[in-house]
Amino acid sequence: LLPSVALRFEPAHAGRGRGRALKRLAAAFRALPVPVIGRIQNDAFLLDLRCLEDERTFLDQLDNLKRA
Repeated sequence: LLPSVALRFEPAHAGRGRGRALKRLAAAFRALPVPVIGRIQNDAFLLDLRCLEDERTFLDQLDNLKRA
């Protein structure tokens, strides 16, 4: 195991549709101009920061998520 830190995203509302919301979020990150790959685990979408190579590019493209 390698030590790391992750960003954790959880749906705002519990209950039905939670899994679909996480899958849509994961797909939106994969569809960015520079795809970002995360994982769904324990009812959350996780982005492992150990894999973040270009912080500026990552931050610059986050506005594209609003349009997804």
